[in-house]
Amino acid sequence: MFLVPPQIAAERYKICQSCKHFRAPTKSCGTLILGDRISAEDLAEAEKANEITHYRKRLRLCGCKMNMKTHLALFRCPVNKWGRYKLTDAETAALREFLSGLPTQGVYTQEHVKQAANWFTKMTGKSYGCSSCNAKVVFNYLKKAIKDASDDDLG
Repeated sequence: MFLVPPQIAAERYKICQSCKHFRAPTKSCGTLILGDRISAEDLAEAEKANEITHYRKRLRLCGCKMNMKTHLALFRCPVNKWGRYKLTDAETAALREFLSGLPTQGVYTQEHVKQAANWFTKMTGKSYGCSSCNAKVVFNYLKKAIKDASDDDLG
């Protein structure tokens, strides 16, 4: 997963700490949600507790541990106090579309590899050497990054 520079993470976390939705004891945005460690009933209650109206718009607080979430580049604040790092929402959607259009079996084309290398460079600021040789690593990185961002789309 692509991490933001430490000063960006610190700035994000400072914003979180000043937010009225921040819960200091759990360091979470709203009611803490622990994924698969919570029963379906408790998860439904936590999600309901995290539903808010913010500037006349219905939103759901993420329930994440913000001291960790603020370090992750593709994540954003559910009430838009800070956004994704390096990739805009439109770019994230474009990356998701690119990845969903890839063949599930067989070989990637040279164009697929080139586009994946460009996305990787945009997200990390680094070249990954010979993109043909490292294509599997690059594709796996991008798929993990976009999955993590998709898991966060509600918050």
